[in-house]
Amino acid sequence: MGKNPGKIFILVTGIITLIVFVSLFCFFFFRSFEMKGERSAEGELEQVTHFSLKQFAQDKTSFTIQGETAEVFSTGGTSISTPELSLNTATENIEIKTGKEGKGEINIIPDKKKVQTIVITGNVRIIYKDIKTEAVTMEGRCSKLTYNDKEKVLIMEGSPVVIRGRSHFKSDIIYYRLDRNILELKGNVNAQIYSEKETSD
Repeated sequence: MGKNPGKIFILVTGIITLIVFVSLFCFFFFRSFEMKGERSAEGELEQVTHFSLKQFAQDKTSFTIQGETAEVFSTGGTSISTPELSLNTATENIEIKTGKEGKGEINIIPDKKKVQTIVITGNVRIIYKDIKTEAVTMEGRCSKLTYNDKEKVLIMEGSPVVIRGRSHFKSDIIYYRLDRNILELKGNVNAQIYSEKETSD
């Protein structure tokens, strides 16, 4: 009894269709699993509006960082839109702001629940004020600013400029040591320095 070519064709077509279906199912299943794995590496995500975080230290240094919105990861990282950072030391208050395009990244030591660094990018503006008189003592601008809480230092990058009275300071990177009120300039230094007496005249 001969085989029916029509039935054989239908059987082969069905097997091919089944193989294609299984292959597609496996592809999308494992792709979905892979994407979930990537998300889990970042940690669980929590979205917050009107974000605010404060931290105090024993050396009388404290800071407050705020943002319009924030994405907080369980691994300790936080991304902020339109960040504003306020730093207070024993002698001065430092206000750091950006425009609407500004972004911020907070890196936290998970086991200590303590901020390690804050990175702010955009049109960054810095205003330094005497904590007693509230007089502006210095101003700065850059496109990237990093605050290292352990080292108590502000690192300005991206065409940084600092103005103190009539004195102007420019370089590739400008460090400001909060504990000593000292500026450090590195790379292509361009400074115009006037004494305080000349500034007041």
